[in-house]
Amino acid sequence: MRGAKYTRKMAENPTPDAAPIEQDSARPEDAAVSGEHYDARNRAEELRDQIRYHNNRYYVLDDPEVSDADWDALFHELRALEEAHPEFVTEDSPTQQVGAGPLETFAVVEHRERLLSLGNVFDETGLRDWHRRASELAERDDFAMVTEPKIDGLAMALVYEHGRLVQAATRGDGRRGENVTENIRQIPDVPQRLDRASTPRALPERFEVRGEVYMPKAGFEAMNARIEEGNVALVEAGKKPQRLFANPRNAAAGGVRQKDPQVTASRPLSIAVYQLGWADGPTPETHWETLGWLRALGFPTTPDCERHAGLDATVAACGGWLPRRDTLPMDMDGVVVKIDDFAVQRQLGIVGREPRWAIAYKFPPAEATTRLLKIAINVGRTGRLNPFAMLEPVVVGGATVRMATLHNEEDIHRKDVRVGDTVIVRRAGEVIPQVVGPVLSRRKRGARRFKMPDRCPVSGDPVVRPENEVMAYCSNPVCPAVVRRTVEHFVSRGGMDIDGLGERRVNEFFDEELIEDAGDIYRLADQRDALLALPRMAEKSVDNLLASIKRSKSRPLSALIFGLGVRHVGGENAALLAQHFGSIEALQGASEEEIAAVGGVGPIIAESVASWMATPRNQEIVGKLAQAGVRMSEAGGGAREGPLAGQQFVITGRLESWTRDAAAAALKGLGASVSGAVTKKTAALIAGEGGGGKREKAEKLGTPVWDEAQLVALLELHGAD
Repeated sequence: MRGAKYTRKMAENPTPDAAPIEQDSARPEDAAVSGEHYDARNRAEELRDQIRYHNNRYYVLDDPEVSDADWDALFHELRALEEAHPEFVTEDSPTQQVGAGPLETFAVVEHRERLLSLGNVFDETGLRDWHRRASELAERDDFAMVTEPKIDGLAMALVYEHGRLVQAATRGDGRRGENVTENIRQIPDVPQRLDRASTPRALPERFEVRGEVYMPKAGFEAMNARIEEGNVALVEAGKKPQRLFANPRNAAAGGVRQKDPQVTASRPLSIAVYQLGWADGPTPETHWETLGWLRALGFPTTPDCERHAGLDATVAACGGWLPRRDTLPMDMDGVVVKIDDFAVQRQLGIVGREPRWAIAYKFPPAEATTRLLKIAINVGRTGRLNPFAMLEPVVVGGATVRMATLHNEEDIHRKDVRVGDTVIVRRAGEVIPQVVGPVLSRRKRGARRFKMPDRCPVSGDPVVRPENEVMAYCSNPVCPAVVRRTVEHFVSRGGMDIDGLGERRVNEFFDEELIEDAGDIYRLADQRDALLALPRMAEKSVDNLLASIKRSKSRPLSALIFGLGVRHVGGENAALLAQHFGSIEALQGASEEEIAAVGGVGPIIAESVASWMATPRNQEIVGKLAQAGVRMSEAGGGAREGPLAGQQFVITGRLESWTRDAAAAALKGLGASVSGAVTKKTAALIAGEGGGGKREKAEKLGTPVWDEAQLVALLELHGAD
């Protein structure tokens, strides 16, 4: 969760559309103040108002309008002003408070000991400066430190009495929080009763632990997928679709703040305990020992915590988290560093709203705000019109972002994103930028809703939208954009894997009329002089390209089927079709019904494959490939052999001991097929952590759901590695 976030807005009943105060508001009593002091005082008040507004959006409404980085900039500016002018500091300043006041929906809990926030540093220099200050105050620098992933969720205080959970409360403003006990009882990870026999240490009669309620990334994606599925029915019934959750943190906070505990129970929530708050009785003397004690009692503690003897090891651990921050099943936005020894912690104490003995090492922001300049359209290889955002350049997660995905027209309308808006941008998975939503308070009058064009922006042909689909398509099967994207797909790593033929080179070959479709790639060997005449195509580059094209002729049948770019056919489906039919000739001769009968394929894919194979232009492309000597059949053809031949499995979720690809390869090695969809023909769904919709479908169909141990037992039974 953010270090120190949002207090309640000044208005008693704030509205979602309320705008932050941004203009100066001079007061008569300030008339005698000097110009410099007057400007600083006025700016400080302006910053407090803005921060309170955004605090309310984040903590109370669970609907923030600005990114963490933007909020941090406002907060640090205010803190710097107050440090330069201590006479301007007020008791209700956000720099003196934590979080936001409790919602009136829930009973109010007075925290026995204040829940603090953390100061932030953003690089190694900041971390070393914090350590230097702590060392000077403690008059020693030999203390050990503990590093913990900073999970992005909702802070929670759990009180246990005689080993039983009696109260759960949000942090609120640090002194008063919301009583959400019944909702927290619905989270499976939260111990309701502690096992006293699990630890030799006497259990305090009453104590508090503090943790972060979060939603795992897999659960968040599955929940949004279910909402999208339900929205189809809502739209068909003429009702307003449900808004997707913007991120796991908002989804977790909203899940905890439900009036009906059963709604909370339906959300995939978890908790990670990171600290002992207070205790009526003896407890360990260090934070590291306390974490071990809490784990022994049955609390799920923050994963991947480490203890370090000195500063250099601590700095290295913090820096080492940045490239692997996405390896955790939950969102994290930094690393928390704590001095291990409680005696040193007590000696250092707190200042304002932050402990001196802990600091948050924040990662470069994964979110930022910028202006949406234009919504443009890209035409994909299937003719699909893909809207995307053209943005005012902004640094997100350490990279400059100029474009971001917008998915489809319905997604744009659901988010209510409009050209000219200030928008929140996130790098999903630290790679693909996406627009989360608009900052409504900054929207200019006259901003218009987006409308998908009626004609393809490339070919000018009419745009069609198939029934029950959210995507729009160019109606021209030989739209220039479709043809070029199809060739890019054909030469990709999952397809024919031809090095040296990227997007730029493919477009160049089309522009120079060297190729018209994928079949022409294998005629480039006869156009060596034309290739050498192109920019940046020396003899070695041409030789390497032609050698890669020649090697691609022996790619497996599944790669060829995938590379053809048939709509709805991914890598798994291509492998199933190659395994079942054994050759392109057999697939071309198969009826739609015969294709649909292949386990894991189904009627939609079957219709698409049959239609593609029956199109004369596509038949011509396949003929060119065959004439060029491209492999058109599986070695040996026919069905797989082995003890699991004829059995189909589906793998979902995160496995502990295997990657999903390795597990699939092991099953295929025993003759089984591995599909991406659960059907009545599925022998078993192998479900790791998460699983979402596939697990639900398996349970609905009565398909066995195996855990990883059952998979291992099956493979060991048949002698697989």
